[in-house]
Amino acid sequence: MGMTEMSHELDRDTASQEVSREGTQIAFDTHVSGAWSIGSAPNGGYLTVLVARAMASVLAVPDPFTITTHFLRVAVPGPARIEIEIVRQGRGHATAMGRLVQAGGEVSRTLATFGDFASLSGPTLVRAVAPRLPPREACDEGRAGPTTDLSIADRVEMRMAPGTVSWPSGIKNDDATLAGWARLRDGRPTDALSLLFFADAFPPPVLNLEVAHARWVPTLELTIHLRARPAPGWVQAVFRTRALVGGYLEEDGEIFDETGALVAMSRQLARLHR
Repeated sequence: MGMTEMSHELDRDTASQEVSREGTQIAFDTHVSGAWSIGSAPNGGYLTVLVARAMASVLAVPDPFTITTHFLRVAVPGPARIEIEIVRQGRGHATAMGRLVQAGGEVSRTLATFGDFASLSGPTLVRAVAPRLPPREACDEGRAGPTTDLSIADRVEMRMAPGTVSWPSGIKNDDATLAGWARLRDGRPTDALSLLFFADAFPPPVLNLEVAHARWVPTLELTIHLRARPAPGWVQAVFRTRALVGGYLEEDGEIFDETGALVAMSRQLARLHR
């Protein structure tokens, strides 16, 4: 995929150019944008989309079914290389590994299996239900963060369920759960790739806890299971943390599209960074 003029920010900021191909090894030049950052650190969901788009361009099936990214060091805005290895191309699934490299060092490593949601058939039973959110106009606006330096907040429009993000006002409790609506501010339709971003775009619910104080909550590992292609409008999501141990936490997410259909589930390991 070339670095051509695109109408939406997420597409422009995750574009890459194939520069070499040798068998199953494909390399891309790209640019990490500073427009999707918390403080000076580009968001992990954004970085996952960056690699996943390169993968999608060389695989025979279009949809990421499962994707796991381990973040090895902090990315910085600027040039980068994406190195893709096609592990397997099957009739229904394709698996690839991707490395995001800057200044000779590996920033992240991603393993993903792609498929085609349009071809799915078989039994279906979903017990997860969308959160009972107030209408968007009755929700709290804004994407809070442990720092006020949030360029990511300029990219994503959020409506949080009242009271579920309590810590910016100094109110702490014992409920690390939040829920809300989100969409990209520039009107980009929600699709499978943008779900990878939304899985890491909401504020960390752990910061609601009385015992949690941090300037940053960096993600060490992020796993996302996509379940369907979403309707193109808002997503509605709930995120919760049930265990904070020695400063390390898990965060589980469920994302539904505007119609209430379950479209993604996520889990990440993160830590409180003082």
